[in-house]
Amino acid sequence: MALDNFKFNMTQQNTYKTPIRNRPSKYAQTPLAKRARFEVSEGIRPAEYFGVHRYLPAGEKDITHEDYVVLPKGRIVSAVTEEQTQPSGVLEKGGDIYGFKDQTNSGADATYLQDESYFGYDEHICGLLVPANGGTTTKLYYTSNDVDAETATALGFDLTAANTDGTRYINNPANAPVGVVYHDWYQDIRGKYLNYKMHTDGGHVLCDFFVEVPYAKIDSDIGTSVQTPAFPEDATHRLRARAADTFAHRQVIRTVSDQYTYMTIDINTATAEPIQPGVFVQSDALGNYMIQGGTSALTQTANPQTVGKLFPTDTRWPKDGLEDVLTYPGSRMPGSQTAGTPSFLFEFAVACELAAGNSSATIEDVIGYIRAGKYGIARIQLHIA
Repeated sequence: MALDNFKFNMTQQNTYKTPIRNRPSKYAQTPLAKRARFEVSEGIRPAEYFGVHRYLPAGEKDITHEDYVVLPKGRIVSAVTEEQTQPSGVLEKGGDIYGFKDQTNSGADATYLQDESYFGYDEHICGLLVPANGGTTTKLYYTSNDVDAETATALGFDLTAANTDGTRYINNPANAPVGVVYHDWYQDIRGKYLNYKMHTDGGHVLCDFFVEVPYAKIDSDIGTSVQTPAFPEDATHRLRARAADTFAHRQVIRTVSDQYTYMTIDINTATAEPIQPGVFVQSDALGNYMIQGGTSALTQTANPQTVGKLFPTDTRWPKDGLEDVLTYPGSRMPGSQTAGTPSFLFEFAVACELAAGNSSATIEDVIGYIRAGKYGIARIQLHIA
């Protein structure tokens, strides 16, 4: 069925009064730069390609393929670019990076030229991920994990048991968050072996999403007894990393922070933070979550350290009868072995108790801690803009 064109009657051979525009005389000479790309991507996972900082200390070891995680899933991260001078040794406009031990020269340290070598940094990588630190310069200590992992540092492959006692570290300059990592990031070992590398050259971060992490209530008064690597009487004390923390304190945190990303909520009588939906959330000194503003959280405004807002916390476990589902130890499934709680919450609580020396906590004890509010799940609306 034909549609009549009532505006232009093509059956009449008329001359129309409407003019035709000729091509502008300068059209062919217009610089293409004036029509450059503007939109890049949506902001949930911005299309910015990051690498992981090559010299970050090793965290938990993945026993499946025996590689080490340096940024656990969910960790708040910032990025180092060529405009920063620390941490040193990477993205320094053509500098060398330590890559491998030369098997033909008595295991001597060998380097790659980062801008030109295949095992240097891809030219699309303009930033390297490091833990966010709440805007305070922090020390990232090398430990015995790095001896086992043969971690490269800005000085080469020189880590031994003797210099991982708190004397070797990299400074993580005061920074602001750019996103969170939504999968574990492994140690950058590209070029260390002729036939193996753990992951692709880079990836992206998450900036806008509704997420959940386990939380622990803590007492912020760490006092002066922090020189020994042991918790005080409460398993959840000292889980928050701060700029002034000592190496011994970090040794305690390592037992939990290397494996889990979590939130801490201060319940100290003098400094208690309001556990209230809508308060802003930011990073602590190691990229874990904390309430922004402390006791004045309810009157805070968003700032460059803000990563999102707290929604209701959840300690109402078990749910849906999951405690009656039979599971076996290590299944990582909610069921009889986790008292019906999500495995990441149950295992986080157990890790905190073990770090405190409480190795005898039963399944019933752990679900009791959770139902009492000592541990729980914090849900957060990320908005890193």
